[in-house]
Parts: sequence; C-alpha cells; structure tokens
Amino acid sequence: MRKTKDVDVAKDRLFDTLTTARDAFGPRVEAGRDALSPYVGAAREAVSPRISAARDAVAPYVDSASERLGPAADRVGPAVENARDRLAPALDAARERFLEDVVPAVTAAVETAVEASAPARAEAATRAGYAVSALKGERPPRRWRTAVLFLIAGAAVGAAVARATSRQTPPPPPAPFPRDTRGAARNSEAATSADGDDS
Repeated sequence: MRKTKDVDVAKDRLFDTLTTARDAFGPRVEAGRDALSPYVGAAREAVSPRISAARDAVAPYVDSASERLGPAADRVGPAVENARDRLAPALDAARERFLEDVVPAVTAAVETAVEASAPARAEAATRAGYAVSALKGERPPRRWRTAVLFLIAGAAVGAAVARATSRQTPPPPPAPFPRDTRGAARNSEAATSADGDDS
C-alpha cells in the first residue's frame, strides 16, 4: 500500500517539475524556433536536390540487395518469431520486478534525499534572497534587533526575580563553630597539675 502511495507522490512531483520546466522554457523554445526557421528552410531547399540525386543513384543497389536478401529474410523470420515468443514472459517478469522493486526503492531514495536536503535548500533559498537583495542595492533585514529584544526581555525577567526574592525574610545567620570540649578538658588538667607541682 505504501509503495503505491510513494510512487504516486513521486509521479506528482515529477509532473509538477516538468510542468514548471515547460512553463519556464516554452517561450525560449518558441523564440529559438522562430529565429531558426528561415535557416532551416534555406538548408532544406539546398539539400533536397542532393538527396534526390543520391536516392536515384542508390536505388539500383537497394533493389539488387533486396532480391539477394529476400530468401534469407524468409528463413530468419520464423526464428525471430520463436525468440520473441520465448523472451516475452521473461521481459514481462523483468518489467514487473522493475516496477515493484526498483521504482519504489528509487522513489524512497529520492524522498529521503529531498527530506535530508530540506535544511540546505531552505538556507540556499534564504541566501539567494539576500544575494538578490544585495544586487538590487537593498539592505538585508537586521537580525541583531531581535537578539537585543530577547536580551532586554531576559534582563527584565531577571530583575523581577531578583526583586521578588529580596522581599523575602533574610536567611538566618550562620551557626558559630562548636567548642572543642576535649581541648578545654586538657587545658584544665594541665592547669591543675601545674598548681599541684607548686605545692
């Protein structure tokens, strides 16, 4: 089911492309045909007597060859018919295989290529537009205005968040360092032993 849809899509795209090409090149082909028609007529008038003379000169040889080759053609005719009958099913099978296997694969590859090249084609179209604008002397649109607008919006949001958080109660002060109780006990023992040594 999908293969038929892909083939139909490919046919439609190909038809659109051919229609666009015909519309684009049609006037040019007509102009070329109109420009060349006098030369073609003059060439036809100049060559037609020579073609008639050549035809008259070759006619006896053609008649002689047809008399000699007539029996050979009668012998080859049945062999050609037999070969045509034997090859017809193989050609039909090859045609079906081509339409069922090759055409959908090529169509899928073309669609994949079209999808993969979409960003590059979009960028090329944008750059082509800029190039045409530059050739016309127009200035391209400025992108920095959008960037500045977003920077200003971000700064405003940041300021609003900072102001909202500054209205809250301040955090409690940090706790003091804990006392070293072991060091105080050593100091008191040392002080008592020093007093006991004096007595």
